[in-house]
Amino acid sequence: MRTRPETPAEYATVQQIHTLAFGGPNESRVVSGVRQSPHFIPELSLVAVLDNQIAGHVLFSWVGLESFPPDESRVEARGVVRKVIVLAPLAVHPDFQNRGVGKALVEEGLRRLEAMGQPLVVVRGSPTYYPRFGFVRAETLGIVPPFETKPGEYQAKPLSAYRPEFRGTVRYPAAFAAVGYPVQF
Repeated sequence: MRTRPETPAEYATVQQIHTLAFGGPNESRVVSGVRQSPHFIPELSLVAVLDNQIAGHVLFSWVGLESFPPDESRVEARGVVRKVIVLAPLAVHPDFQNRGVGKALVEEGLRRLEAMGQPLVVVRGSPTYYPRFGFVRAETLGIVPPFETKPGEYQAKPLSAYRPEFRGTVRYPAAFAAVGYPVQF
């Protein structure tokens, strides 16, 4: 299996994989919307190739993290927005599931993010899947989503460049309206 950045010629195939994996078009709309925005990072839109076919895709892109100060007396820190990375969405074609495709995509993305010196990745997903990659409950780092979630569903992975001031509320760009997220970034 090889992992690498997707090419524009593969966009339709990637869209189809998301639609098949999620049973509808919403996640593929997120991918398309992010690609057309300043939040897109081409080298972090990754495909896995297995048996000479695109077996899966993961998108890492920019979101905002609006700070709230750990000490309420530090009013000047309130409202500072830092750019961090979100892992969303991750899709594996149904014919290739349970073959390590998702694992390979997440690991390659995290490796690239470390090499770029990024501090943090957030994800909304299975509380049993993402911890194997070092994700923890986001609230333990002082990070909250802008919507209600199930316990343990919203997670974060601090990378080598992480600092404790990376805390606050995650703000999503317009592309994420396709999956019902409030958009504010």
